[in-house]
Parts: sequence; structure tokens; C-alpha cells
Amino acid sequence: MKDELNKKIKELCEEAGSASAAAMAPRLISDLDVEYDKRVRAGMNELDAYRDVLRSVDRIRAMLNALPKDPPKDPGIRTAGSGAAGEAARIFGEDDEEDGWNPVEDFNDRMAGRKTLSFYLDKASALLWVGTSLVYFLWSLTFGGWHYTWLIFLWATLGQIILSGAEDYNKNLNIRKTMHDTASGCLWVGAVILFFLAGFGLGLWRFSWLVFLAATAAQILLGAFLGDGK
Repeated sequence: MKDELNKKIKELCEEAGSASAAAMAPRLISDLDVEYDKRVRAGMNELDAYRDVLRSVDRIRAMLNALPKDPPKDPGIRTAGSGAAGEAARIFGEDDEEDGWNPVEDFNDRMAGRKTLSFYLDKASALLWVGTSLVYFLWSLTFGGWHYTWLIFLWATLGQIILSGAEDYNKNLNIRKTMHDTASGCLWVGAVILFFLAGFGLGLWRFSWLVFLAATAAQILLGAFLGDGK
């Protein structure tokens, strides 16, 4: 994917159609390669790292198109905020422009956000199970029904699967794999819930097992649409 990234940057510089844009290509390729490598080391897969680095491609294209089409006859002394160097500084955050994009700070902010989300997901998971246990005992002691109130833990398992899916996406940023794993987990826990509800609620123990055949068919369809999620 890094080759594709470099190819994309070269294409952008060629589209700009100026010597200044062509001169910017090595700098852009070098800096974006560094950002790509950082994302891969942080746990992103190559495709998501590629997409994340190029999420500001419109800004890069606008910067390249804004460069002078012909080199100035008397460049004189350039300041840090003028010409190709100045535009590069604004793109890569080397000056104090409010609209400058600093990829390092941007990436660090995103990593900090992922750590924060992971913290809250862990707390939500703990609260889910503590709350479920409290509801189970309070409901059972107050209204009885011990033989079926344990089903609440199956519903809590559904919630845990969703939280785990969010955590998995937060770590890997792979939406396809997350959707596959989360949907698969919810499918089978849901099948178990339907099995017991049909048995306890309707007394259909002779037929409720058929829900697992339906779940198997649904799993096959899920695999056909999402594959293994990789």
C-alpha cells in the first residue's frame, strides 16, 4: 500500500502541472510515508492506514494547485511562509496557521481518542455485568421466577458482544471484520435466547431447536456477504 500511496502523491503533483508541484513530490512522499508507517505500527492494517493518511487529499491537492505555475524570475529571499516551502509548512504544521494540518499532532490526537474510548468501553463492560447481576437478584428475590430470570445474562451477553465489537474496531479500525464478528456473535446468542423463550414461554420445546438450523443458514449468508471479515 505504500507504493500506492507514493503513486497517488505523484499523480497529485502531476495533475497540478507546475514545476513547484513537481518539486514538492519528494517532500510529500517522505512525510506521508512516515505517517503511514506510524499508523501501521500503531495497529492499523495497511488499507486503513492508507485511507487515513489520504483523508486530507483534497487539502493537499488544493495546496499543489495553488503553487505558481511558472518559477518566479527573481525569487529573491523567501520567507518561511511563502512559495512551495510555505505551502508545505501549512500542510505539515511547521508554522502557526490556524488552518494548518499537522499530521503528527493529528495522529497523536486520534491515538489519545482511541485510548479514551477504550477506557470507557472497559468501564461500560464492567458496569454491564455488575448491573445485570443486581437486576437478576433483585428481580428474582422480589418476584420469584428463578428458573427463567437467569435469561437476563443472555441479554447481557448481547450487550457485551456489541461492546467488544466497538473495542475491536477501536483497536484495528477494520469495519468489515468488526461487522462480521459482532453480527456472528449476536446471531448465535440471539438463537439461544429465542430457543429458551419459545420453550419457557410457549412450551415449544419439541420445535424450538429448529431455531439453530435457521441460525446456521443465517451464518452461511453472513459469511457469503462479509467473508471472514479480513
